[in-house]
Formats: sequence, structure tokens, C-alpha cells
Amino acid sequence: MNQSFLVVRATIDPSVMAEFVAWYEKEHLPHVMAIPGVVKAFRSTGMSRGGNWTAVYQLADDASVGQILTSKEADTARQDWQRWMAHVTELSVEVYAPLAPLQAFHRWN
Repeated sequence: MNQSFLVVRATIDPSVMAEFVAWYEKEHLPHVMAIPGVVKAFRSTGMSRGGNWTAVYQLADDASVGQILTSKEADTARQDWQRWMAHVTELSVEVYAPLAPLQAFHRWN
């Protein structure tokens, strides 16, 4: 099974964290779950690589990566974030997807 994930990490101003979590659960998460290819969502408010927010989205398969980056639903989810950017000091979005089998490497000397 080729499982892929989208990981969003952020450092959010702690003074707005409660409001951010409420927004995430009520508004943003439904938008993300409407993106074709997103099948599950996980989140953590623990410290991770310097941030205080991590969301992990499991994708249906590696072919879903293109959909989650280019669909109109993905545009809506990205636009959701704009209202929070004044309260975010770091933001990273990473895609983890399996590598295809590599062709045999031949060394010629």
C-alpha cells in the first residue's frame, strides 16, 4: 500500500490558541476533509520541531498528492489560513510520499 501524508506544522501565538482550535475544528477541518484524496486527519498541540501545532492528513494514495495541492477545495482550505497569518511565526507544509522503486544502479569505471 502506498500511503502518503500531508503534514502542517506551525508556531501559533499562544494567546489565540483557544480561538484557533475552535476555528480549526468548526471551519477549517471540514474544508480539508472535503479535499479529494484526504481520508483522515490527526492533530497535536504539543511542541514539535519548535512549533506548537501539528496536523497530519492521511491521503488515499500517492496519486492523491496532486489533488490535494491543486483542487478548488484545497484552495478554500489554504485561504482559510490567511486570517491567522498575523498570529503565526513559522509555518511549514510537507508531503511525505513513498518513492517508486529505483532502477538498478550500475557503476562504470
